[in-house]
Parts: sequence; C-alpha cells; structure tokens
Amino acid sequence: MPCLMLTARDALNDRIEGLEVGADDYLAKPFSMDEFAARVRALLRRLAQTEDIAPEYSGLQILASEASMRHGDEKISLAPAELQIMLCLVKAQGRTVRRTALELAGWGLSEHVTSNALDVALHRLRKKLAAIGANLEILNMRGLGYALAHPTSR
Repeated sequence: MPCLMLTARDALNDRIEGLEVGADDYLAKPFSMDEFAARVRALLRRLAQTEDIAPEYSGLQILASEASMRHGDEKISLAPAELQIMLCLVKAQGRTVRRTALELAGWGLSEHVTSNALDVALHRLRKKLAAIGANLEILNMRGLGYALAHPTSR
C-alpha cells in the first residue's frame, strides 16, 4: 500500500527523512485539495502498475497476492507484517534498510506495537527463509538497520 505523508513539517530535512523512512510521497500543509487528490491518484496508478510484478532478489520471490514467499519450488506463507517487511527488504536488493522503515512497513503509524515486535518478526522470517532453502539471511547491520544478504557476504 502506498504511503503519502501529510504533515506541517516542511523543512528539507523533514521531507528527506519522511521519504527515507518509507513514505512514497510527502505533502506539507497547507496544501490544495486538488494537489492532494492528484498525488493520491498518482500513487494508486503506480500501485496498479506494480501489483502483478512479484519482487525478486537472488532467487527469492515475494508473492504479495498470496501473502507468501518462494524460493525455487518451495513456498511459505507470511503474516501481514512479515509480508510488508519482506517486501521492503527484497525491494532494497541487498541494501541496508533502517529499523524504523521496517517497523513502519510492518505496522504503520496507527498500530501500537511492542518494542521487540520487529525482532520477533525478523526471527520468524529467518526461520522461514531457512525452511524454503533460500540462500539469503537477514543481517543486522549494527547501528544502521537490516539487509538481505548471502551468508558468505559478511
């Protein structure tokens, strides 16, 4: 689901941080309702164009419509938060993703989650990656975030 951040914070560093933590677009108040509607339509068009594409990284495919991930012939189901976290990691293509971006992807801003919810989800995802024989790990890049990587690329 695309994310349009609406806020009164309009400084350049606020806009950059909003986009860095996962927003697809950023709109500062005050704004025109016509601009708001146009941005929502643009986000929905982009979503419609990518719905049928299964994000893939190093043989690992995320099947959003089935809420699962596949590696080779093996497939395993994902809980909603796990699905969003894996989509975020796979789309990053091995680059580091900030912890806050993964939390926002998994639970958004509206849901209150415990401080270790991401750790628990990542633990389950690591087990699921191993269960389907994916040659990838979710690595903790201490102080930076998390990344999908091959076990030998430490």
